[in-house]
Amino acid sequence: MSSKKQQRKAVARAKYEAYLERKALQHRRHRRNQLIVGGVVIVGIIGAAIVWSAGVFSDDPVSADPSASPTTTPTTTPTDEPMSFKRAKQVLTEGKPATATLATDNGDITIELATKEAPENSNSLAFLAEQGYFDGTACHRLTSADPLYVLQCGDTIGNGSSDPGYTTPDENLPKAGENNYPVGTVAMAEPPDGEAGGQFFLVYKDTTLPPDYTIVGQITKGLDVVNGVAAAGVEGGGSDGPPAKPITIESVTIDEA
Repeated sequence: MSSKKQQRKAVARAKYEAYLERKALQHRRHRRNQLIVGGVVIVGIIGAAIVWSAGVFSDDPVSADPSASPTTTPTTTPTDEPMSFKRAKQVLTEGKPATATLATDNGDITIELATKEAPENSNSLAFLAEQGYFDGTACHRLTSADPLYVLQCGDTIGNGSSDPGYTTPDENLPKAGENNYPVGTVAMAEPPDGEAGGQFFLVYKDTTLPPDYTIVGQITKGLDVVNGVAAAGVEGGGSDGPPAKPITIESVTIDEA
């Protein structure tokens, strides 16, 4: 990892810790069939909890953690251990076009995966989808602070800290500059002190970030779904936090051309 990227991540980590001090870290879990997705923060006494969520893109200026085949694996219950893997099994045909369809409780979102430009990250998302990793997970973070306009998803815990047990390398990085993550971009998120894993973010308006996040795909259908969530704003006001209009990924289906 370059020293500049390490420095950015160190700054992001400090900002993230300050963010956590300002806002009590809380879970949002929205039950769909068997699973409540999100996070729980103990408020007052044991057993009293409020559902919330917050996330983190690692080394961006506002410090947030912006990570197949058809999925049939049953969802887990909140008491189950998070899924963890040593590595992603190869499930995509190398170089073959593929799409990922996120079936959400707000409508479907279709993503054309960058299988040629970002083969490892595309395959990782496909593998995790095949395992049912994303089933029942809430998109836990919405940002609308210029120049960052994203909806972050793929966290199995609901507070921006989950990972699948392995990381993926940087691929298909854009050039530095204004609006280097244009509307419709899907990119891999990174925690403050690590590399990309299972979380990813959906860009609903032209966004400027350090060129450190792998562009793993492009939204081809369903941008209106993301815009609908963005239009409702952040829960409790502000420009960074849980979306006021909850959105849960029910399942993810991968199709190869």
